Amino acid sequence: MDADAFYQMKVYRPTYVEAFKCDGKACDSRCCRDWRIVLDQETREKYLRLPAAARAEIFSHVDESGQAFQMQSSGACPFLDENFLCKLQLKHGEDFLTAVCQSFPRVTYKLSAEVYSQAMTLTCPVAAILILLRDEPIDFEVVDELGARQVFDFTERLSMPAEEFIERQRAAIRILQRRDLTINQRLKGLCEFFGEKSSVVEFDDLNHAAALAEIFGEMYDANLSVAKKNQLAEVYLTHRKNILAQLRGSFVVVLENYLVNEFVMRCYPCAFVGGAAFNSRVFVTAYRAIEFAAVLTTISKRRLTVEDFLELLLSLNDKMDHSRGGMMAIKNFAELHDAEVFYSMMLER
Repeated sequence: MDADAFYQMKVYRPTYVEAFKCDGKACDSRCCRDWRIVLDQETREKYLRLPAAARAEIFSHVDESGQAFQMQSSGACPFLDENFLCKLQLKHGEDFLTAVCQSFPRVTYKLSAEVYSQAMTLTCPVAAILILLRDEPIDFEVVDELGARQVFDFTERLSMPAEEFIERQRAAIRILQRRDLTINQRLKGLCEFFGEKSSVVEFDDLNHAAALAEIFGEMYDANLSVAKKNQLAEVYLTHRKNILAQLRGSFVVVLENYLVNEFVMRCYPCAFVGGAAFNSRVFVTAYRAIEFAAVLTTISKRRLTVEDFLELLLSLNDKMDHSRGGMMAIKNFAELHDAEVFYSMMLER
């Protein structure tokens, strides 16, 4: 018997996880487009027990490695029907989905033998709408079932006991959900909560813009010239004040929900090696990169609708997940500067 079975499982998660229902027609099943869907051993054994014809049909779509499904030339999964629903699930049930497909968009971390954390990624448009467009603050619950087969073992990454981690994470979320404060004030409070102390410094808008232009280029793997990065920084500086005022006014609840979900979904303040204060810097810097992209997008489109903003957040979330250079640039910035310089470049009053 698995040793974990002797413990009472506690799964800490936002209540929206229970409310989520997949709707492939709402998003053209973008979740699996261009994926490498690994065929895990448990699911493989289920397929092998199917009748010969059904078994042959499934394995005809396995790639040469024998480890994953071969996507169509369009990038779509071969098991999607005309309504963008999974034929495997429709015919055989949810138990016949791979661990990856069955779990998505849920992201589940094992924090200890009995404690787990779960959230949902914004790369699923249906989940993004459910998470970001809610008016009430994201709330949380504790359940005793995972509901997902894909689990990331985070036990060795935690720098504190699991229950303490959950308590500190919830305390940070309470700061992020303080609607009596501006977004900037909440981010400053978050950094201070995790031990980031600094004297009052003037905001350095020039170096702020230059740093974000550098990060932006890395996120999009654009290999931008120095001249192009300087141009983007200048455009951003010219328009940032007005556009960010509109953004923080019209989309303040969306921004709050985004920040809260990111904090949980990426397992802050232990997302990266380096301590809680360092993690808070990474978190704030990543958010500033989103503001930078939002300003440029608004200029390009002349205005930013709710739909535009959601699409931008989905795209940037994907970049955070898959652009090694982008996240590395964010971490490098957070690592290279002391508290005073960080405050001057990333924590505007």
